[in-house]
Order: sequence, then C-alpha cells, then structure tokens
Amino acid sequence: MRAFRATLILIPLLALQNSCAATVSPADCDATEPFAGKVLDVINKGRGHGYLFQLLRVADAHVDQAESAAVYYLVLDVKESDCSVLSRKHWDDCEPALSKRVPEIVIGQCKVIATQCLNDSQHFRVNDYNCTTSSVSSALTNTKDSPVLLDFLEETELYRELANKALEKYKRENGDFAAFRVDRVERVVRARGGERTKYYMDFSVRNCSRSHHFPRHHNALGFCRADLSYDVEVSDLETPEHIAINCEVFNFEPLPGM
Repeated sequence: MRAFRATLILIPLLALQNSCAATVSPADCDATEPFAGKVLDVINKGRGHGYLFQLLRVADAHVDQAESAAVYYLVLDVKESDCSVLSRKHWDDCEPALSKRVPEIVIGQCKVIATQCLNDSQHFRVNDYNCTTSSVSSALTNTKDSPVLLDFLEETELYRELANKALEKYKRENGDFAAFRVDRVERVVRARGGERTKYYMDFSVRNCSRSHHFPRHHNALGFCRADLSYDVEVSDLETPEHIAINCEVFNFEPLPGM
C-alpha cells in the first residue's frame, strides 16, 4: 500500500476536524462531485511523481458552512490512470494507453479538507489531503487458466538498470536526449509464458545538463514506457533480445519539492 500526503496550510487535520465537529453536517455526495473533481485536479497538479488519480465517486461528504465560506470534508474513491502526473493533464482528459500491455489496476481513497468561498464558487483551496492506494492487479488478472503469468513488481527501483538500458537505446536514436537520466522507476510488470519473458516498465527522466546546448529540453522532465523481451530460459537481465521504448518530454517549471 502506498500513501500520499500533503498539508497546504498550517492547520493540523485533527485539530481542524475537532474544532468544526459541532457544526459539520452531511452533504449530498452526488451534488458534491463537480467540486470534488476540481479538488482532485489540484491534488494531481501538486504531486511530483506517480500517475494521475481519476475520480470514481465521492464516498462521503460533510460540510461546515459559515457566512462566507464552506469547509468540505470529502472521502474520494480514486483509481490510478496511465498518465504521469508530469503531463499536467486534467484527470478527465487522460485516455487509456493504446497498448497490448495489461494495465496495472490501482485503486485508492483520498481524504480531503477543502475550503470554498460561497460568493465565488471558482475560488477554493485544498487545505489538507491524505491518499492511500493499493494494486489489485494480481488478484484480477492471474487465474489458473492464464497462459501468461503477470507479476506486478512493487520494488520498482530494483529494476533501475533495465530502465537505464532502455534509455540508452533511446538516446542513441534521439541525440537531443543525451543529457537525460532515469529519475524514478514508476511501474514494472513481468510477463512470463510462452517463448518469451517480457518486462514492461514506466519511468520518469530528467535533463541533467547544466548547459544550454539542448534548448528544446532544457530543465525538462519526461516519461518513458519501455518493453524489454528475453528468451524464456534466460536468467541474465543484462542482455535483452529486444527493447522497444517511447519517451515524452514535458517542459514546465519544476513542481514543488522536486
């Protein structure tokens, strides 16, 4: 299980809950959903790694309403998309990846405190949030009749060298990527069965050049998807038979904390 937490104002979560306990009342979950969608977009844009959360439903909603503002206490059921948070997309604009890969299924829940100004519904802030996620892929994809066994590997950083090999191939074919390095390995899925063992990897990359020789990607971050194929009998991962990789670059100011 993974956890994501951020505090955007200096008010402890429990203290705020206790101070408002006497006036908090239930809110309609369906009616709250449009506001929850905006809140989730802010949460996504404040994260520095991982995948965009998509809203499944508002599981619970309470509100503490005053004359000029309303404080919402929301519980959001979410799932991970296939879009990196580096893309800066709105979560509703993330389309499923067109790939033969079996997607990893990660679901979670976000507990959020957000304040909305009543005289301007567009003006709000996310005070605090805490998200936890868990992969359910293995339970849903592997059956006794499956011709291919899928391993959704949690210790992704153990496979950094595979990501390095894939990126080196991409750099040989794309000269303006010479200064990029693997930043973080996000997902690793191993597929075993038939005549091949395959590793499907997602990882972020960072331009480490201190010069301006690469103006197109200066101070940029990127996201790569790589497929590495091995003979089924091979145990040495140093020599993949085939590597397919595609990278996308995002040019924007560094996210907070990165």
